[in-house]
Amino acid sequence: MGLAATNSCSDDSFPVPPASTVPKFTFTIDNDAFAPATVAFTNTSIVPERAGTVAYTWNFGDGTSSTEASPVHEFKAPGAYQVNLVVVTSGSLEINDVSQTIVVKDPNATGVPLFYADDGTTVYTALINSGAPVPTSIGVTTLDSYGMVVDTANNKLYVADFNGKNILVSDLDGKNMKVFRSNIGEPDAVVIDYDAKMLYWDTSSGIRRAKLGVDDVSEFEDFVTGQANDPEGIAIDPVTKALFWNNYDGNVWTKNLNGTGEKSIVTTGGGGAVIVVDNKIYFDDYVASGDIQLRSANLDGTGVATLATTISKVVYGLAYDGDGEKIYWVDRGNHKIMRANLDGSSPELWLATTGSPQGLAIGKKK
Repeated sequence: MGLAATNSCSDDSFPVPPASTVPKFTFTIDNDAFAPATVAFTNTSIVPERAGTVAYTWNFGDGTSSTEASPVHEFKAPGAYQVNLVVVTSGSLEINDVSQTIVVKDPNATGVPLFYADDGTTVYTALINSGAPVPTSIGVTTLDSYGMVVDTANNKLYVADFNGKNILVSDLDGKNMKVFRSNIGEPDAVVIDYDAKMLYWDTSSGIRRAKLGVDDVSEFEDFVTGQANDPEGIAIDPVTKALFWNNYDGNVWTKNLNGTGEKSIVTTGGGGAVIVVDNKIYFDDYVASGDIQLRSANLDGTGVATLATTISKVVYGLAYDGDGEKIYWVDRGNHKIMRANLDGSSPELWLATTGSPQGLAIGKKK
């Protein structure tokens, strides 16, 4: 018996589906995106030959529209505008559309700036005030950031890049970005000791620190070593001059900034964040999958109280707004930033994010 012939793709009788029209566009915005801002749209839609005549309709989200292929439009007022492009073809009889959000900032807006890394890669900022938060990218990107801190004395933002194994520093608007320290381990969090002008960060087995006024990217020293449970979030109490950290695999620790008194003060299931507010620490605690809990305790670890439950993932982002007296935390799996009073009361959604938010930092009111 002979071998059966094998049909090739060219022998297949199934027709190849025709190419579809794909609407796409890019844009540039002037005036640093502050209102009034002019946006130039570039139509990059993919239109096959069979499409025939093509009609473009733009809806700019402010009550105006255009039928130009690549229009230029001025947004006079600040806001987040959903810009929609509809592509209609006469030959292939298609109607397809695509939308993007254009954020136009208010040059007169005041409030407290909050920073975070969306999906750990792009740093955004939004103001805490009486209005709805409008997040905007500051142009700082990382391989994977879990933590950052605002230097309120010098108006600088320090960002820990876990996968990049370095710490970046920039102005608060993202300009003049440079590497502060490199090849320093895998940092998840950063915190500032203003009295000694030192920056602290965590590694997989300890905590390191470096001098803020030194430009040498390799300058640092070990401050905590031999931590088997992987330090994550770190915080400093400027009053008692003590450092605190939350271990990923369990327990909250402290050590005096003079190098004495290293000890475990709270037994937990593990977490990724800790902050100090007045005479208390606030930290997350892994209780079960999908149930990460936010807790508080006295500085000596006593008086543990539960403030929030059923947070989706380990909290890599915890901050305090002293003006509004609110604590903020990320719920990464649910794509949101939450806030509440310091006792956990009145919890509410502050911002729904497009990706998974990580690494909160709050600056001073402007």
